[in-house]
Amino acid sequence: MSTTKVSICNEALNMCGASSITSFDDEDDNARRCAAIYDQTRKSLIRMHPWSCCKKREVLSPTTAHPTFGYQNAFPMPSDFIRLLNAGTKDFDIENNHILANTDSIQLVYIYDNKNEQTWDALLAEAMALYMCSKIAKPITGSQAEGDSAYQKLMNLLKQARAINGQERPNDSFFGDEEASLITVRYQ
Repeated sequence: MSTTKVSICNEALNMCGASSITSFDDEDDNARRCAAIYDQTRKSLIRMHPWSCCKKREVLSPTTAHPTFGYQNAFPMPSDFIRLLNAGTKDFDIENNHILANTDSIQLVYIYDNKNEQTWDALLAEAMALYMCSKIAKPITGSQAEGDSAYQKLMNLLKQARAINGQERPNDSFFGDEEASLITVRYQ
């Protein structure tokens, strides 16, 4: 079975003991609840963790308008931007949906708003169902207990995702680019 908005919402609804939906267009309170919060919940969850399935790279060119002071150039963020991972420079700032920097281009690595659930990691799909459940549980059940439980499970799942990311990515060198200068200082 492929992962879709509806399948994720049905998992969340089932966690609450509610009936499933066939589409966000159903004439049903559950479908309306899911449709109303799905997009913002997805963006929030994708921002919470650097999901590999939501990672992109792009080279940015500066706009013709320059910052008044502090930096030479302003680079507009991509329209699907959610979270910055690396700007390719150490001296930058984010302001008004732009990256400000003293460079001629930005090699941006970022988390984007991946709306294609079929490309999602299994943990992201499960996290989304838990997050949706945490938000819709009280209106459906009349109690916040199920929502609080789902949110706690989500937090634990995010910890697991961080651990898995740590295992799947190469280790960052402890010394990085400054190894020689650190050793030099130590033994002078």
